[in-house]
Formats: sequence, structure tokens, C-alpha cells
Amino acid sequence: MPELAISLQLDEYWSPVSHLNHVADNEELREAYDKAREKITAFFASRGQNHKLYQRWQQLSDGPSFQQLDAIQQRIIQHELRDFKLSGVALEGKAGQRFRELVEKKSQLSSDFSNNLLDATKLWRKLITDKDQLAGLPENELCLLQGLAEVAEEVAGSYLLNLSYPAYIAVMTYADDAGLREQMYRAFSTRASEKMEITGSEKYDNKQILLDILSVREEMAVLLGFSDYAEYALETRMADSSAEVMEFLQQLVKQATPAARSQVEDLQAFVLAAGGPQQLEAWDIGYWSEKLRQQRYSISEQQIKPYFPAPAAVEGLFNIVEQLYGISFKLDDAVSSWHADVEYYRVYSAEGEEMAGLYLDLYARDDKRSGAWMDVCRSRHQLADDKTQLPVAFLTCNFAPPQGDTPSLLSHGDVETLFHECGHCLHHLLTRIDWPQVGGINGVEWDAVELPSQILENWCWEKPALDRFARHYQTGEALPEELLTRMRKARHFQKAMQLVRQLEFAITDMRLHLEFDSQSPLDPNQLMAEVHNQVGVTPMPEYNRMLCSFGHLFAGGYAAGYYSYLWAELLSEDAFSRFLEEGIFNPQTGADFRDEVLAVGASRPAAESFAAFRGRAPRIAPLLAAYGIGENQ
Repeated sequence: MPELAISLQLDEYWSPVSHLNHVADNEELREAYDKAREKITAFFASRGQNHKLYQRWQQLSDGPSFQQLDAIQQRIIQHELRDFKLSGVALEGKAGQRFRELVEKKSQLSSDFSNNLLDATKLWRKLITDKDQLAGLPENELCLLQGLAEVAEEVAGSYLLNLSYPAYIAVMTYADDAGLREQMYRAFSTRASEKMEITGSEKYDNKQILLDILSVREEMAVLLGFSDYAEYALETRMADSSAEVMEFLQQLVKQATPAARSQVEDLQAFVLAAGGPQQLEAWDIGYWSEKLRQQRYSISEQQIKPYFPAPAAVEGLFNIVEQLYGISFKLDDAVSSWHADVEYYRVYSAEGEEMAGLYLDLYARDDKRSGAWMDVCRSRHQLADDKTQLPVAFLTCNFAPPQGDTPSLLSHGDVETLFHECGHCLHHLLTRIDWPQVGGINGVEWDAVELPSQILENWCWEKPALDRFARHYQTGEALPEELLTRMRKARHFQKAMQLVRQLEFAITDMRLHLEFDSQSPLDPNQLMAEVHNQVGVTPMPEYNRMLCSFGHLFAGGYAAGYYSYLWAELLSEDAFSRFLEEGIFNPQTGADFRDEVLAVGASRPAAESFAAFRGRAPRIAPLLAAYGIGENQ
């Protein structure tokens, strides 16, 4: 198919460029990226409204040969026809032209949102020369801040605070100075907004861009005959309707809120007994929660981190995945990359056949966007000479970089993040589907795509898995069993509070896309505050402008879809319960998950893949149990 070949060529050229724009930002690349992005967006917009091409796909669907095609080919045709309709193929004249303009505008606005967020994040910094101002921070966190100062060529012995996530979490978790925590919380929660109190920040204000994105999405949906953008977005999801999504979220609110409120009351009582503030503020939660966790479980991240040096965590991850799925990873340092820290691994089958490739980029940098993610470099497909184009993925994190002779030491949450993103990569790398439209993660329902990533996090908690890599970076001592026992006891610590926070984000997202009206636009920040007042259990200051830095919704693919994390977590926890029943390293269970979920991609509906692995439809009880909540609570 020549048309498919063109799309594949574009993907192979564009994916690395798009990735570099996220991990090696500079003005020259940004300018080149924006110019190319405009043309590529225009191409796919025009393709989506190409009536002749649409008619050819429709003829395939309507013709007598359709029933002779295999199930994968039939599904591709069905997806193509659906996507043509969602791309406005039925729109005529000015309506079609307007839709193409909106597609380009949405792309540009999302790029602007992302660039503003990156620039605003880099703008704020605070240099500290008096170590006493950082009282409470453990030595390795001080080394992190000192390393940031050295990279920035600041005064020797000074400490640099910035809004990179490792630096932010270090201060919010350990700094005794509540004033410093408040200052950093305010800076972080007002990034890219009108509330960011720093000279020059006004040009990075994302509020109008946010409103423009919502307006564009609404107009696109209405042009296509949908009542709102949420209805439009759900056309490619497992969930059938926004009503079903909201019912799911409200069910979790009902289950989680009593437990979450109890956890906040418990924290406040601890704070009062310890002589802390009479009323907890947003910047107090992380700090006092860590102290309560240490008292209750005699455990802290500083005890845990030495057992999780990043190189060993990567080696352990690969070892676990190799046993689960019968594959192996081999480092190839001859492959060039965009930074000296980046590694490339070739992936081999149990028979020794090369089957995929993986770029691993673990550490935070100034020119790298925050967060952790997986992205596609190349997709699997058949080449003209009957050879197979092997899939290649990018795995990106933002861990604290090594300092001198000390490796990057990961929190247990960091280890979970590493496993999570590798799960996404495996979904792409282990596909056996030669049609890229439905191979790997391509075409998978958005609210199911987190299943392979979330399920892999569970191995971070199992002793047989941890025994393979959790060793002290200095002594080589294995993670003590009594420490793991305390970690496991602490696993549900404030989990209901965390769940409620995720529910706030998910409900805000759905309501934004259900209720936005460009004729009388709502104030997104006011709506977020309203949801918080109804659902939230921890303080949120009036000045919080988290939506202006919410890249998942406004520069990523989670618009009207943030609920997907919880929807997929229901699937992953239930799927993992089979591993618990049969053995976490049971080769048949691992092979079944590989063959029924990872290898098939979107070649069939995600609900069918889940049922093929689990033998039934998903149940909610394992999800609630994962948060320490009884279903009847």
C-alpha cells in the first residue's frame, strides 16, 4: 500500500525528531521542529479528509472480499473508517477547511503549552550558600542540590534549588524550614501561570492557551456532530460513555473518601502531638507525612535508596522481564545517541533472534522535559524484501543524576516508575503483529494502554524479584528482610489520600471537556477548585494553578482520558492477581500474558485480550485492595 508506506516513512523520520524535541531542547531544534510539525500536521489532517482514500477503505469494507480477510486486516479497516470519520472526512467545503485549521491550531497550541511549561520550569531557581537553611535534608539530597549548583557553575559549595522534580521533592519531603517549602510549593504549583511571581514569567502564562485548546477541542467535536469533546474522545476508548466514566470515578470516590479523610485526621493528630502547625497547609503534607511514616514504620527513603542504585535496578528489571517473557537485553555502546548518559539495548528472543531495540535515558537535565514516558521510535512491519522492520522504543525518566562516584540512588517510587515505563516499552517491543496500525501500543484503547505498564510495578514489591537486584551500593548487602517487611507494611500508607488526588485530576479533566462552552467559558481554575472542595481531602491554596502545567491534558494524549490510569489499574491489579495465584515467575502465566496481551497489541479489543488472559471480565476488588480499601467500606 503506497499510502501506508508514506505514513511509515513519516513515522520513522519524525519520531526521533519529536523525541529529541523533548529530551534535547534548544532554540534551533525547536524552530526546526515547529516548522516540520506544521507540515506533518497538515498532511495527516488532509489525509483524514481525503474522500477518495476513504472511499477505497469503504469499498474494502463493503466488498465481498472483506469476509475473506483475516481478523487483523478486518480490524485495521474498521479502525481506518472510524478514524476517517473522526478526522472530518464527512465535512464538506468550509466545514472541512475549518476542521483542518482547527487540527493545526490544536497542534500549535499544544506545542506552545509544552514549550511555555519547559521555559517556566527553567526560569525559577534559588541559590543557597548557607547549609543551615537546608536543615532536615539528608546528605544524598544535599549532594543532589550541590550537583545542580556545580552544573550551573555557581559558587563552590553552594546549593541550587530549581523546579526539576528531584529537587522539588527533596525540599518538600525533608526541609525543616516551612517557609522554604511554601516558597517552593508556590513556585511549582504556579508554573506557567499568571500567579508565577518572577520577572519575565508573564510571557510563559498558559491560561489563555489552555482556554484556546479547550475551545478548539469543543469546536472540533461539534463539527463532527458530538455533543462535547469527551464524547468525541471516548470513540477510541474501552469506556462506552462519559456517564460510564463518571459513574466509575464516583464509585471510587465513595469507596476512597472515608479512608482518605481518616488518614488526613490521623496525620493532623500526629502533627499536633509533635508540636507542629495547628492547621496543615499544602506544603506541610509531604514533610509531616514522611515523619509519620518514619515513626510508624521506622522507615524512610534514605534507608531505602542505598539499596536501589539505578544501574542495578535496570539490571534487575531486565532480569525479571527475561524470566517472565523469555527474552534478553544486550547493551550496544556502539549505537550513537543524543547524550552520553543514554544507552541502547538490543532485545533478543529465547532462540537468540534479534527482535527489538530500546533507548534508555534515565537522568534529569535542563534541556529535557520533566516526567517519565515511553515513546515509539520505530514500529514493527514487513519490508519490501520480506524482512521485518524491528520495533524500537524510547524509555525516558528524570531521576537524580549520579554525583561523583555515587551512582544515582532511586527511591522505591522511582523503581516503580522505571518498571512502569518498561512495561509500556514491552507492549511495543514484544508485538508479533506485522501491521503497524494495530501492532504494539498503536491503536490500543487509551484507557487500556496502561495495563502492561501498571502490572509490571507489582514485581517491585515481591521478595523473589527484589532479591535479584536490591543491594546496597557500597556493601553489596541484600535488602534486609525486616526492611522489606516494613516497606510492605507501609505500602498502603496514605494510599487512599493518593487515590483521592488522582480522582480529583480525573474528574476535573472529564468535567472540563463535558462542560466547557466557548460562548460562556468557565474558569478552569475555578472548576478545579470546585472539584477539590467536593472531593479533595488535603489543602489547596487559592493561588494553585496546577492546570497551567498539566501537560498530560494540554500537551499529551490524556484529554478527557486521565481516568484511564485508574481504569487500566483496575485491569492490571486483577491481571496480577492471577500471577499471585499461580506464581509471580510462573513461566506459563508469563507466556500467557505475553501472548494474550503484549504480543497482540490492538489486533483485537482490549476487553477480549484481558478476558483471554484472565478467563473472565475484570473485577474491582483487587484495585480497592491495592489501595488498602475494602470494597464494602
